[in-house]
Amino acid sequence: MPDGFALAALSFALRFRVEQMIRDYDVAVTGQFDMTARSPESLSANSPPRATIALYPYAVHPNTGWESSRPSAYSSAGLRQADPLLALDVHYVLAGYAPDAGEVERVLGLALLAMHETGRLSPEMLEDAANNGTFANGSPLPQALRDLAGQPAPIKVTPIKLGLEDASSLWSTFNSGVRTGMAYSVGTILMERRLRRAPAPPVREGRLGVVQIRRPTVTRFIVSVDGNDPFIDRAMVSPGEAFRALGSGLAADVTQFRVGGRTLTALPDDALPNRVDGNFPADLRPGLTSFQILHRLAKPEGELPPPAAGDVPGERSNLIPLAVRPVLDNPAVTVANRQVADGVVSFTATAHFDVMVGTLQRAELLLDATVADADGNFRSFVFVSPDPTAGTPDADTATRVFTIRGVPAGSYLIRVVVDGADSALTIGAAGYDGPLLAVPA
Repeated sequence: MPDGFALAALSFALRFRVEQMIRDYDVAVTGQFDMTARSPESLSANSPPRATIALYPYAVHPNTGWESSRPSAYSSAGLRQADPLLALDVHYVLAGYAPDAGEVERVLGLALLAMHETGRLSPEMLEDAANNGTFANGSPLPQALRDLAGQPAPIKVTPIKLGLEDASSLWSTFNSGVRTGMAYSVGTILMERRLRRAPAPPVREGRLGVVQIRRPTVTRFIVSVDGNDPFIDRAMVSPGEAFRALGSGLAADVTQFRVGGRTLTALPDDALPNRVDGNFPADLRPGLTSFQILHRLAKPEGELPPPAAGDVPGERSNLIPLAVRPVLDNPAVTVANRQVADGVVSFTATAHFDVMVGTLQRAELLLDATVADADGNFRSFVFVSPDPTAGTPDADTATRVFTIRGVPAGSYLIRVVVDGADSALTIGAAGYDGPLLAVPA
């Protein structure tokens, strides 16, 4: 595949092709002329002493169709994984310069005819330019021309019809005055940065294993406080709780489960291959998450040392949505900074967590009165913890602060909701009895 010299090689091949076809005529007919790649404004400023044909690349456009055929250069881990293609279509302008208009038009007409005859730069034309062109010692162009000849994309030469406004804009850009000429689109050329990678050592022994692939499917997901209590269906779970996944095809050589972005080893029951037991991490961050069973397959054994070690990824199950409760510490909430303005009491309430939460997670404090007001209503209030300053990175924290205002004095049940998952209430003989917050008068 061509490298970064492909653009220079393309221009050389086009000029070589045009000059070669003009020189097929008798020099007595064509007269002496030069073929150059100089820009139009430089030729206008220097007034060439004899007929000069300029074939100049004035614009380069990406061809996204060819570019998308390869992955990006670097993986998410920052490792070089591919040589991505840069696919380009190049726009050229062909124009002539000479002291006498008739002299240049004679050669320019032959150049236009040569471009017309070259509807496609074939591999044979590129090889001819590489073998018969004149190059400086050590020039990279011969090899670049051969690389162009071997690329999979065809190189087509297509005339561009310029309207009056387009032609005026083009020549105004060159600041050289309007010249007789024509524009062409030539492409596509494919370029890549070729980086040599160290080859892997030769394979000493091929190790092949055959396994029956069975996609694990979780049909029921139940949880228990500690594994001794009964397992029940519950989508709201707490850190450290025991779980049991039931379904089909759950057991593998190594069975793992993923929850909250963490992958841990599960405990499949050999007698019950369609059941997997485990415990949620005790420090599982609260909020909405999902549960999934992952299979890993043991590497096949071989005859040569060293013995096979480790495993390879296998199938994975369907996702089970879960909400992980935030766990409040004791005390759950502390009060500070009490103020009274216009008869309204305000203060700050700091929620304390036994399991870390994120500083960027949405946190809400719910207060529910334990005693009815004069109208017989049990009033409820919701307060949101303010977001950190924009640009603050997410981090673990054991506290979130809320500003409380306008809550009548009294005793209130406390719940903290983190990303949609609310903390648990304790239950006594008379119903919910904690945790509680005493709002000062």
